[in-house]
Amino acid sequence: MSETALARMRPEKRAALIDAAAREFASRTFEEASLNRIIATCGMSKSSFYHVVDSKDDLFALVVADLAAAARRSWTPPAPDTFTDGFWDRARSVWDDIARTWPDSPELTLLWHIVYANSDSPAVRELAERVEEWVRAVLIAGRDSEAIDVECPLELQTLAVFSLLRTFDERALTLTGSDSADVDSEDISAHQFRLLARLLSA
Repeated sequence: MSETALARMRPEKRAALIDAAAREFASRTFEEASLNRIIATCGMSKSSFYHVVDSKDDLFALVVADLAAAARRSWTPPAPDTFTDGFWDRARSVWDDIARTWPDSPELTLLWHIVYANSDSPAVRELAERVEEWVRAVLIAGRDSEAIDVECPLELQTLAVFSLLRTFDERALTLTGSDSADVDSEDISAHQFRLLARLLSA
């Protein structure tokens, strides 16, 4: 990918490219996604596209990085050491903040659709590793403050929490845009938090 050519793109053209690619990758697996559809949707010529982006892999990595940066502007993970005092109150506050923010963030919605459609992608694995590192650091803060069970191995707790978070996200994605008027998202979020607390509490 030509960083110079990318940097020289007009902001609206770059935004159109990222948006078209994000929607394509969010609605199909990487293999099924079509560069021709992306190029046509954002109104670029093929020669202009390949002047900026070398391959579908490069475009995919660019989309994940851009969406992750935009998502962080919507919601920034708090530093793990802020969980040390009053771990469970802090964890509940952060959980509620995520539950309020996530549905209103189109970038997060697109990003999670891409993540769960393309979990084997190197760009997605790198993002998942960063999230898992943050989860692990938060768990360490909870263990240090004796709010979390220290008898259970840290690696097992990290795996369990990360797996549950992925399951919760996948469930939320299935409800996005559905006609589930009877689904109370706040109630689901509260049940999910209680499940995590039971799993981890000392």
